[in-house]
Amino acid sequence: MIKTINGWRTIFALIIVLYHMGIDRFVLMPAGVFFFFMASGLLMQMRHPFNQLDKESYKKFALRSAIKIYPLHWFTLVLLMVVLALTGQLTIDPLALTLNATLLHSWSLHHHIYFSYNQFSWFLSALLFCYLCFPLLSRWFMPLRLKHQLLIVGALSIACFVPMIFTDELGFIAVTVFPPFRIIGFILGMMLVQVLPHLKRVKFLNGEGSAADVELASLALLSALALYVESDSQGMYRISEMCLWWIPVTILLLVCVHYNQREGLWGKILASRPMQWVSGIAFEFFMLQRVAALAFNYFVVPVLFHMGMGHPSPFAQPGDFDLAGIDPYSLLPWFVVPINLLLSWIVNRLFTRPVNKWLLKWV
Repeated sequence: MIKTINGWRTIFALIIVLYHMGIDRFVLMPAGVFFFFMASGLLMQMRHPFNQLDKESYKKFALRSAIKIYPLHWFTLVLLMVVLALTGQLTIDPLALTLNATLLHSWSLHHHIYFSYNQFSWFLSALLFCYLCFPLLSRWFMPLRLKHQLLIVGALSIACFVPMIFTDELGFIAVTVFPPFRIIGFILGMMLVQVLPHLKRVKFLNGEGSAADVELASLALLSALALYVESDSQGMYRISEMCLWWIPVTILLLVCVHYNQREGLWGKILASRPMQWVSGIAFEFFMLQRVAALAFNYFVVPVLFHMGMGHPSPFAQPGDFDLAGIDPYSLLPWFVVPINLLLSWIVNRLFTRPVNKWLLKWV
């Protein structure tokens, strides 16, 4: 376990959830999405290198990957549908529901399908595709020389980026959630395993006290890029979604692995117990964010209104995060994030852990 990667997982999970709740000042949101795919590829390649690939080993790996994803997805889907039914918002679309339940919905280019029901489950759909491709990539792609790998990834990137540049907004979003696009970041993470041995030969990366300096430099790069995007938002959105964040995220991951268990000050903060605790429920935290927002809108906001906080406004519609007139920048994080954290912890302890443990016994 690399605790600093877990710490970054906490930070980016919080940024992504707050962004989805309407605080669009977090320009690091695309970096967070890239981070999760790249970190998954890196850690999986470090832990499960497939030197041999046969039918039985692939079947076992695929089943274990499905167990990590499907139970939580089905639980959050049912929970969301119950909440939508209680608030009078539930509508059943048989095709969208079937594709969502099977995690095939992000393969569709139709907005009402790939963002159907729990719209954040597109992430699981793309991640499952990465997991299922991993044994093949590890066995046949990773033995290639690094320059050949880069050429292949470059060709894949161009094939995905061209449609993103010339399509409308809905088409652009459809490509960003399309699994073949997201697997590029996953492959880049796998490729970092080949870079790590070279870092041990760089003298200034291995001197005493170098961890704190390198961590500070990586933070400065990420912050500078965020400020640049913030100041020049015109035309930067699509570029940042496509490839702008690859370099700083790559550096963050390399720093985390290279200085594992010999972290500097920032690394010690990332490895702290609160960061590790939130990281342990990050999957649930991401998947339950809409449930938490609906709970806030329909059960907490009326209480706040009667206490004189906010002003009358229609409640949120499906997929919307209208906060009934309450300033999202002041009140939203203080209510929705704690609700989501508590709900995520309960689901993790009472559902995810015991169900996964029981299912893995049969694999």
